[in-house]
Amino acid sequence: MGKVFILIVIIASFVLNGFLVVDKIKSNQKNHFLVTNVIDGDTFETSDKKLIRLLGVEAPELGLCGADESKKQLENLILNKNISFSATTNDIFRRLVADVYLDEKSVNVAMIVSGWAAYDSSDSSVGEEMKLAGEKARKEKIGIFGEKCTQISNSKCKIKGNINDGRETKIYEFPGCGRYELTAVELFRGDQWFCSEKEAEDAGFVKSKNCFGKVY
Repeated sequence: MGKVFILIVIIASFVLNGFLVVDKIKSNQKNHFLVTNVIDGDTFETSDKKLIRLLGVEAPELGLCGADESKKQLENLILNKNISFSATTNDIFRRLVADVYLDEKSVNVAMIVSGWAAYDSSDSSVGEEMKLAGEKARKEKIGIFGEKCTQISNSKCKIKGNINDGRETKIYEFPGCGRYELTAVELFRGDQWFCSEKEAEDAGFVKSKNCFGKVY
């Protein structure tokens, strides 16, 4: 009787484990999504119409320097491939903001490593890895951090128009202003070069306090 009971327990265990394996496989299948459209370097759409934005990744908006290359980089990584993701929240555009994985490798990190997207501080589980990758890309001047999209000087126009973090404040500086020599014009963020103060002000930029009331 005891042997029969043990045998029944063993058989029941195998059956239960079989169900668990099947459930796990089904669960994994449900958590994978086919990417059918890449919108830009940090946003894409899946076959079931989920709109997903890469957490901690800031790619150039369409029309800005590096936008085409950034979009192409993300397409090469995930277009027509199955990805998985871990979403944290929805943004104001109703996109799922997420850590995205392809074959268990972070797509977020891959975009930062490529240099065609910048790291934007976040609570991503791979945030530290992205931060270090972003610092390396900037130091080595690759992708958007290269001379094409990040500039310190300009042979024609000298006034630097910068969009502050959050894109709420636009300021400009010219030779003689306090931080002019150290300020980069990051065209991939929407920064601009201007030839006159009027031109900068017409574009919505205001003179930096570091210019101490000087006139260019």
